[in-house]
Amino acid sequence: MEPQKRTKNEVAPRHIPQEVVPVPFDEVRDFVRDALRGTSLVDPVASALSGWAFFEARLRFTPVDATHTRIELDVAGTVRGAETLLFVQRRGEIDRFFVAIQDELDRRERWRPQLPTGRASIEGTD
Repeated sequence: MEPQKRTKNEVAPRHIPQEVVPVPFDEVRDFVRDALRGTSLVDPVASALSGWAFFEARLRFTPVDATHTRIELDVAGTVRGAETLLFVQRRGEIDRFFVAIQDELDRRERWRPQLPTGRASIEGTD
């Protein structure tokens, strides 16, 4: 494959950050609500200070299979020039969103009962 050259006025395709989580489609809204609880993303004062108030975030959920869902976060500026002037803040808030998602996954994994594995479970069945 050879590198593709863009014309002078052509814009790069928009990248929408996404993550696939092991949460059924029916439960994903509650999962995201739990993940964002207590973060700066839902605090109006912190949102204003970080510049997040100048953006409109749209969440999109897509079922992958019976137990997994894709979460997409599309963030667009509501004020002309916000995406350019507040690029670093925008990227930081997007990263915070996905870190909150991963933290919630880790928290749920810690509290999920673990199945016995290894030699001890095999020996106990004799």
